[in-house]
Amino acid sequence: MHARLVTPARALDPEYWRALCPELHVDDEAFTDSVRAMSDVGSGGFAQDVRLRIIEQGFVKIPREKLRWRTTNHRVLASAAMRLMQHGWNPTWLLAYDEAWAVANEISQFVFETTGNKLNHDALLWHVGINDRSPTAFSPHRDRQPDDAHRTFREDGTAMYATAWVPLTDATPQNSCLFFVPAPIDPGYVDGDDDGDDNDGSSEDDERVEDVFSVDEPVVSQKPERKRNRQKETDPLRVALPDKQAFQRVACVPAEAGSAILFTHRVIHWGSAPPPPHPPSFGEPAEPRVCVSFGFADEAYEPAYLRRGDGSRNDARFPRLRERVALVAAQMISYHERFPCDAKTLGVFHALVTTVNPGNDDSRGEPQRKQAAFFLCPEYKRKVLREYVRAVAEIGAARGGKSDGDGDGDGDVSDDDDGDSDAMEDAMDNALDAMLEAQMAGRIDEFDDDFDAIAAEEAADRRKKKKRRR
Repeated sequence: MHARLVTPARALDPEYWRALCPELHVDDEAFTDSVRAMSDVGSGGFAQDVRLRIIEQGFVKIPREKLRWRTTNHRVLASAAMRLMQHGWNPTWLLAYDEAWAVANEISQFVFETTGNKLNHDALLWHVGINDRSPTAFSPHRDRQPDDAHRTFREDGTAMYATAWVPLTDATPQNSCLFFVPAPIDPGYVDGDDDGDDNDGSSEDDERVEDVFSVDEPVVSQKPERKRNRQKETDPLRVALPDKQAFQRVACVPAEAGSAILFTHRVIHWGSAPPPPHPPSFGEPAEPRVCVSFGFADEAYEPAYLRRGDGSRNDARFPRLRERVALVAAQMISYHERFPCDAKTLGVFHALVTTVNPGNDDSRGEPQRKQAAFFLCPEYKRKVLREYVRAVAEIGAARGGKSDGDGDGDGDVSDDDDGDSDAMEDAMDNALDAMLEAQMAGRIDEFDDDFDAIAAEEAADRRKKKKRRR
């Protein structure tokens, strides 16, 4: 069944996922009990060398032969991720399967030994290929942009957030690989970036540097030349790479399937776009780059996303399917700008995040709802709901006031059916509920601009409904 047709209740059915990828496991205790952390990877001083390398450079690549994977078959996972894409799912939905979490379980102890951080559930999968319909490689950014960057490093120099990036296929310049600006040439790495007048440096939104870099952005100002010069002075990438010689220090890091790249939240990095296909005479075309990334953090800096019922961090080695689905749906909402979707799909994600048993009603006919805090930590929950409201506003703006179906049967763009319009109406209702909850908690300023956009969309919908009744 294609993702477009999947209901929230169906997404919670283990048999659905097993049917898509029968070679993988879902909530299989026999399999999960067999997974063990890598042993002796850090012996002989290797862990200490990795630790120092991350402190000095901000990143390090661990060759496959140094990692002792026991249960993970990276190629099988890559194939499964591509099969999910064929059924309309973002590859991150591979996290529905035990094998995806086995990657994190096998490498977590080594990451803790080298960074001091524990798994925080900020997980994503990426597919980068020449046939992708939209750009999937990401532009230069830092993973976290706090306003007190120096406080996110411990006294021993270790960062309080790190990512383990594991390629499931070979990542090379021929398909796509990571590039890094080494920490020693990056003035903003520890001290933070001077973002000028365009950004208040708020850490609450975890703003990425791709939102700050101004290399390709138009300059609109009463004094455009001064504005342009100011951008050049404060642009983190320009500051780190001020001249042609500095570009020679940029590190290209190819990584074979089964290797790992560990890097901190402050190192500037990006993924290269795949080059055009080469002529057949050159040999076999490059395979797509498929990889999985897991975030690891100090609880004092960023709490783990998944929580237990009592609010404590969920340290379960393998979250249950219900928790995995809630997490991935939340990630899809959080990264909606990277992974855009329509109102119907967004509604499914919202239901998976906020409803314990989607599709099941209580005795009064009301859906069995429980706040996302049941599975998600409060800070992450607030971020997800903020991003949900913004996603709804963006979908409404993209519609441009057009009806999703005016019911007149004239065959125009708006005449598919009323389903999309109903989905958009539901999405706006959910967004308004989120803003009302924030208002009651004294946080309505989080949604100021979004409220205006959604209010305008609501007014447009009311006008369309009046038109239909005529």
